[in-house]
Amino acid sequence: MINKRQYIGICLLCAGILLPGLLAAADLTVSELELITRGNWQEDTVMLNTRGRSEIKVSGGYKFGGSLLLGFESANLSNADQDAPVYSDYDDGSPDSPELFADALTRYLDTQTTLQFQGARITYRELFNTPTDLTYFVGNNDRLGSAEVFPQQFGSLPIATKYQGYLYFPTNEYRGIHRVKGTGIEVSSTFGNEWSKGSLYFYQDSYLGEGNYSADARYLANFDKLKLELFGGASFPQKSYGLYRGGLLFYYRPAERGEFFAQIGVPYYAPFDSININDFFFLFEPRVHFEYVNVILTLFWHPSMYLMESTGDEGSADIHFNLMFGDTRKNPVSGGLETNFTLVTESSSSQDFELKVTPYLNAITSGVMWNFMINVKLLPYSIDEEMVEGVIGVKAEF
Repeated sequence: MINKRQYIGICLLCAGILLPGLLAAADLTVSELELITRGNWQEDTVMLNTRGRSEIKVSGGYKFGGSLLLGFESANLSNADQDAPVYSDYDDGSPDSPELFADALTRYLDTQTTLQFQGARITYRELFNTPTDLTYFVGNNDRLGSAEVFPQQFGSLPIATKYQGYLYFPTNEYRGIHRVKGTGIEVSSTFGNEWSKGSLYFYQDSYLGEGNYSADARYLANFDKLKLELFGGASFPQKSYGLYRGGLLFYYRPAERGEFFAQIGVPYYAPFDSININDFFFLFEPRVHFEYVNVILTLFWHPSMYLMESTGDEGSADIHFNLMFGDTRKNPVSGGLETNFTLVTESSSSQDFELKVTPYLNAITSGVMWNFMINVKLLPYSIDEEMVEGVIGVKAEF
């Protein structure tokens, strides 16, 4: 009879024997590692807040067709080593004690950096000797309408907008129009060519919770000067007739001097509800390139719903102007000046706009991208901790 201690010892011995062989047969890559530190002047001192995100991908290569995604995300790495809150410290006999403890526990969980499971995929390649793959997945999956798939699938240069993610949107982190997340299957095919791919997803939707299912379809087309993505999806049982979404990504570069990038979509729509401009996700970005200067103008309309949740940005629009000197694809150092004008069309207060200027410097060193930025809020003018913000962003690319 094997007791518990002997059983644990046998498991550890087996792991010690098998793990080196498994790791040798697998590919270990850090697909994403990003640290962003924001500094504000508060009460005669500078307060720093560092947000961290990492993704570690373990895959078995083409033959195995499987991958495992681990990672962590922390809202403030400076508090990552703090002890968990204890209810007795917040229990003063008042009816607000449970709520105060719940808020403290939420802040604690948001700052933890425990390596966690984020997703897994197992793929049956070339199903029935056709250019069709069948994939079973759990957790985080593809972002739809983000343009990130084109370098991965077709080996093209990056075409996605810089104006996305936590660096510019700390609250909602807009990155693409929608994301597949849950437990389900994906059927994809290249249709026997190298310039297109179609995918069908059917899964239990993690954004909506257990018992709620979603189906999405996506089509990609990749040409030398033109790139296109179309997607549409539905979720059920939701509302009276389900929830629906769809989008279009368009990229066109007719010449070296100019290119145009656009994302247009509806992330969330219930049939027979009135539809208006707040239901849409709009981003239009013309880019003009000269020998040493790049001019990028981004027009972005914030949707009222994103990833099945309210954004709180209803009626907000950004006009973002980026005057960049140099090109990170050709030179290791570039910099410039960004100007961002935010207009809130449905504001109930007298203050419905904001103007911010940002001088910045970008540098690439040994696979690491460095971003140094100083955000200065010009309008509304107010001498407070939000007037000047320093930002250091470090992103490793492997």
